[in-house]
Amino acid sequence: MSVVSVASVVVAVVLLSGVFIASAHSRVGLPAMVGFVALGCAIAALDPDLLTAVSPGVATNLSYFALAMILFDGGLHTTPARVRRAFWPAMSLATLGVLVQSAIMTALAHAVLRLPWLSCAMLGVAASSTDAASVFSALGNTSLRERLADVLEVESGTNDPMTFFLMTVLIDLARIGGSGMHPMDVAVLFVEQMGVGLGVGLVAGYLGRKLLSVARLDTPGLYPAVTLAMALLSFGVAQSMSGSGFLAVYLTGVAMAVARMQERLAVLRFHEGLAWIVQIVMFVVLGFFLVPRDFADVAVPGLLLACGAIFVARPAAVWLTTLFFRLSADERWFIAWAGLRGAAPIVLVLFAVEAHVQGYIALVEVIFFVVLVSALVQGMTVQWFAEKLGLVQATPSESMCELLAVAREAAVVVPIEVAPGSPSAGKRLRDLAFPADTLCYAVVRDGKAVVPRGSTRIRAGDHLLVLAHEGAVGDLERLFREDQVGRAEALP
Repeated sequence: MSVVSVASVVVAVVLLSGVFIASAHSRVGLPAMVGFVALGCAIAALDPDLLTAVSPGVATNLSYFALAMILFDGGLHTTPARVRRAFWPAMSLATLGVLVQSAIMTALAHAVLRLPWLSCAMLGVAASSTDAASVFSALGNTSLRERLADVLEVESGTNDPMTFFLMTVLIDLARIGGSGMHPMDVAVLFVEQMGVGLGVGLVAGYLGRKLLSVARLDTPGLYPAVTLAMALLSFGVAQSMSGSGFLAVYLTGVAMAVARMQERLAVLRFHEGLAWIVQIVMFVVLGFFLVPRDFADVAVPGLLLACGAIFVARPAAVWLTTLFFRLSADERWFIAWAGLRGAAPIVLVLFAVEAHVQGYIALVEVIFFVVLVSALVQGMTVQWFAEKLGLVQATPSESMCELLAVAREAAVVVPIEVAPGSPSAGKRLRDLAFPADTLCYAVVRDGKAVVPRGSTRIRAGDHLLVLAHEGAVGDLERLFREDQVGRAEALP
């Protein structure tokens, strides 16, 4: 078999396995991330030479792309209104909170591992990055209070740039022999990374929003191509300008979340699916670097540091940095418990591997241990904890996507263009004898949508969107026989 054939089969097996693991997660309750990492371990065990092809540098670059796509998808689901609602507590957690967690974890790592302070600082920074995708995956269909969910989502989207900045500083220190960096150099680097990321993200988001609002593409599948291009553009431009590509791509998604675009559902579905694909591939690849038999050597220090991260560092950071914001004690305790670790800590530690800092092998094993313990302990209890504290709000028993799937099977949309001289022109909607099991739910007039009422008068040139049962389509065609009745299509 050719290399392409083998690679195709391997990728297909990985993706199919990942789909089954993710599906099992909702039934068994085991975090999907753990299954993906275990799959990577199994593949590496079957082919020990795999690490020669997938070096830490390759894994890091792949993870960069995956994290960018995950952050962009998160941004598309986080409107500017949600950012404003959660801005100050989320920013405090994503900046000061990261510093507090990093300091505590650095001290704990030095006490437990007895490694140099610089190596321990790298572990402390890596362990301070949280992942909201893991939180909401663990919560399933449970719906948190709006502001609480916003705080967690915005924090996770903005703390990655901070942790990557701190790791960059530590790597620079390691490369110059730990002789120190001038505080002004650190400040300039911070302003450069965050300023460039902020500027590029907002500009790319604005341009993308304008492009989507005026685009009239013939093929619906081209709209996701536009959003993906803008995500890649913002990330790549920010990185090439020594800025934070992660901050840029997240803000691009947030800015484009309010764009008036056609095929919005198709765009959101595309990026949600892409985020899952890259998440599966990323965790499987990161699992290549995990050797389960080595866990015996780091079990005790790994467990101590995992407990320190879960029960000491995260709660202390949350309480200290949200003290002056209007959050209840229950909300603070939940934010502390919901600080699940994801892929970012592992990717950050791979920087230490590339830099060959002292004790980097132990850092990789320990951070894997911390992430997996966090996923198992917090991931399997976060839903119970939210319900126990009464922080969930009533929602439909089925998700919107599931409800749409049911509606898609039972209903169709019929587009109708009212022709000049039509008997329907000038009449009110209530005066038209619509068949049973039909509903005119929108009127598109002069390129704008009108939410119709019974008193709405129909004009020539109006486009009616009628929701109907398939059996009523023939009656609609007879009612509007002098107008242009389009083909009935399933809900998008």
